[in-house]
Amino acid sequence: MLSPPLRLITMNRVLFMLGATGLLGLFGQAVHAGGSNKGKEILTLRIHCEGSAEDGEKFTVPVTLLDGRKAHMSVMPILTEHEVKAVYPFKAPDGTGGAYLKLDGHGANLLTQCSLEKRGSVLAVLFNGRQAADLMVDAPVRDGIFVIPSGLTMTEEARLVNAFPLMGQENAPDQKKKKAPFSPKNIMLPPKASEFRQQMEAPATSAAP
Repeated sequence: MLSPPLRLITMNRVLFMLGATGLLGLFGQAVHAGGSNKGKEILTLRIHCEGSAEDGEKFTVPVTLLDGRKAHMSVMPILTEHEVKAVYPFKAPDGTGGAYLKLDGHGANLLTQCSLEKRGSVLAVLFNGRQAADLMVDAPVRDGIFVIPSGLTMTEEARLVNAFPLMGQENAPDQKKKKAPFSPKNIMLPPKASEFRQQMEAPATSAAP
């Protein structure tokens, strides 16, 4: 049986699930991992909302979600790294990484609007072109916090820590100087179907005589 996409959840609900003490310890490990990475690397984050095939190929792209389900995702993302103000990484129960993304005012409004209008839809999270997680929109999100519950690698968490201030420490001198480097890769371009996970079927072959 295919697993459903992760639910889109608020920061308070994740804190309750993980427990503040264990979360802070894991958070410290992620900060250490990020600090050991001297050179800043390009970071692109694209969060696409599920659309409909009826919207046309100019507006949606057919993809395969991480649970194997076929879907059409909107070509233009609703959120990118440009709307992220601060981050807070944590360790997910399945051993992968997760992160809170604190959005700016524009991003927070987009997230609230999407969570109100697209309930029951899926959001696909692409990190540097890799489909890291699929989330189900199941409730309004009004706190401006986008939660990636799991699916990130340690390297991806480190890149987040290197690029953005840590939540709660935005005004610290060592956090203020952080800024994601600009690159042509950061330009918001439509995604390709190949950027999403594809379920490739092996070609049928006849048995040898």
